[in-house]
Amino acid sequence: MRAGILLALAVASTPLWFRPVQAAPEEKFTHFTGDVVALKAVFEKEGVKLDRALVVDGKSYPIIKDVSGRRFSKDDRLLNKKYQITGRLVGGTMLQVISVRSIKDGKLHDIYYWCDICAIRRSEMNDCECCGAPMELREELLGK
Repeated sequence: MRAGILLALAVASTPLWFRPVQAAPEEKFTHFTGDVVALKAVFEKEGVKLDRALVVDGKSYPIIKDVSGRRFSKDDRLLNKKYQITGRLVGGTMLQVISVRSIKDGKLHDIYYWCDICAIRRSEMNDCECCGAPMELREELLGK
């Protein structure tokens, strides 16, 4: 028993920089292809108030409004279009967006906001933080 106590004290007193670091589990991302719609249209029958969701084969994934997902809440021009969204499900149902590609004529397009004056590219609609000009929505065919 003393040996166990001494071993526990030895481990506890070992500097953190000397202890082996355990690798974090790898994130698993998935591609989702579906239409982004206003959740009001999907859930208003049930009296539920949400913002945006990705609908895939009739199943709805509410989009988390973080740095990558906010674009859908800020710009209604992005609604009712086909997308390939890479992300992960949080809590089994909420979609955290990692990247977004629009699908036009069956081809993937990069979609982003651009300031011509400052040559700044962003993932969500805002005025340019450099010059204050409105940023332009752009969709470019991937692999040109």
